[in-house]
Amino acid sequence: MKKTIFALILATGGCTIAHAQISKGGLPLSLISTEAAVSNQAFSPVYAKTPDLVQLKKEDNIQSRMRPGPYHAGVLAPVDITFPASGTMVTLSDGRRVWRAQVNMGDVPSMVLYYDRFVLPEGVKYFISNGNGKQLLGAYTAENNNAEGRFATQEVQGGIVNFELDIDKDVNVEEISWHINQAGVMYYPDAGLKAYAGNDDISTAAKPTADFADGKSAVCEINAICTAGQNYPQQRKATVRIVMPMGGGFVGLCTGTLINNTKGDCTPYVLTATHCEEDNNKGSLPFSQWIFYFNFETPDCAGNSVAPNTQTMAGAQFVARADYDKNVAPILGDFLLVKLNNKVPVAYGAYFAGWNRAASLPSPSTYIGFHHPRGDSKKLAVGSAISPNGTFNQWSVPGTHWAINFSTGGNEEGSSGSALFDVNGRIVGDLSGGSDNQYCDADTNKHGEHVIMAQDAVYSKISRNWEYPEGNGAQNAQLKPWLDPTNTGTTTTNTIAAAAACSQPATGISTKSTELDNAVSIFPNPVVNGTLRMRTNLDKATDLAVTIYDITGARKAVYKVSAFNGEYTFDLSGYANGAYLVSVSNGSAVTSKKIVVNH
Repeated sequence: MKKTIFALILATGGCTIAHAQISKGGLPLSLISTEAAVSNQAFSPVYAKTPDLVQLKKEDNIQSRMRPGPYHAGVLAPVDITFPASGTMVTLSDGRRVWRAQVNMGDVPSMVLYYDRFVLPEGVKYFISNGNGKQLLGAYTAENNNAEGRFATQEVQGGIVNFELDIDKDVNVEEISWHINQAGVMYYPDAGLKAYAGNDDISTAAKPTADFADGKSAVCEINAICTAGQNYPQQRKATVRIVMPMGGGFVGLCTGTLINNTKGDCTPYVLTATHCEEDNNKGSLPFSQWIFYFNFETPDCAGNSVAPNTQTMAGAQFVARADYDKNVAPILGDFLLVKLNNKVPVAYGAYFAGWNRAASLPSPSTYIGFHHPRGDSKKLAVGSAISPNGTFNQWSVPGTHWAINFSTGGNEEGSSGSALFDVNGRIVGDLSGGSDNQYCDADTNKHGEHVIMAQDAVYSKISRNWEYPEGNGAQNAQLKPWLDPTNTGTTTTNTIAAAAACSQPATGISTKSTELDNAVSIFPNPVVNGTLRMRTNLDKATDLAVTIYDITGARKAVYKVSAFNGEYTFDLSGYANGAYLVSVSNGSAVTSKKIVVNH
């Protein structure tokens, strides 16, 4: 008997999906119910027009590098999927209902889904999977509702997406409001999605290929984990990748930074550039569909492993910004402050960066930036000589920006909004842009595209944006009321951790076996071909002990599994026909499944 176990599907990086953020984990009823109503449930796909990505990308390339505005990473395509009309619903014997639907966009790399109506009452769980079922997102619940009634879900691999609403018996389905009106079709999906494509073994499938996005920034960018950034791990973990729908019909990418305030209460403020939202909105509706990726970074300096893509949060509220006119106005201040809809979970290991609003800074000194160029995994840039005389897209008002020439790394589209940190790890400004006269030694990426890496960069000053002169005293046009709410007058704050004292706790598998039971499925039963499978959708990476007992209680085998969202295979070909017990433990809870082997 082969006592082996191998992962067919793994979420990269051992990441956590936290309660009240994107999803809570668990398995949909379609995977765990044995009732014929579910197994026989049929639904027809909703077909959507496939955009011509090659042509659209070619047209989009006319934009200049580091143009004011987010990096264009994909296009918005109209879809029309609504509950209940677009799918079918069946009722189980206990009164619970299962609604399922599917969209087919054709041969596209990946999709971000945007909901113009999203209200789930208590007792409803929502799940998403890709066409082959390898990628599973959810459960989304009433805790994902927001005041704007909008929502967005992170990239799903491929052009076919399955939807499922599991509805408790007492829920009034008329209270469910759920409609997807747009799909953000990405030019290149992030490399982590390769694990969910096709039938490749995970050991090779997870590696970046020319069809996946990891490595699409300039080849001389430096991964954030490398030596030059190791003295700033907290600032690295404060940096987030932002994906947003744009009014012009594109999906945009920028970079932002969690930023502390003088109360140190972990209010989830994110600082980015005002030009990252091109329509100068001062309400929360457009920000309700922004997606924030935490720890989107390679775990090794060489970048041999893909960046984990599962630590995300959806939705934010507008707080303050400098006015921005993408057509004519000069950029005197380039700051945008938003507040995430939820507290940052402890399990993300995030930090709120301190700031320095001093009007003068030492030079030479160490200055460092973490950023997501072209949406790539997190990179770093390091410089020492800083000038207070920088400007961006204007010459009439001097000294609005810090200007720096990086000796290590540089910036590209998608880096916009990222922070520049001083030697003490405090934010002094956020990135507006850079010059086009600095090139990478190898100036094409692996897609054959010409990529310019700017080593000269300008950062909108915290000191000037503190009481932004052009804001005419409006609270929503300056940083001071939000970053110094107690009016201390201090010039600096320090970086703090998203600790348990001020953060919403992440949900793990509790000591209740029922919660573990809901997150683990053992199939098929009976086992007729010698292969037993286990499917998991845990809310965080968890070490599981899987023990198989025969009918006498004798232990047949023990497996150790580092599980999250995946499917695992056990070889039972050497087992005699009969009944067995499969016990799954996470150290604090146990769930058991009775199976029958019948060769």
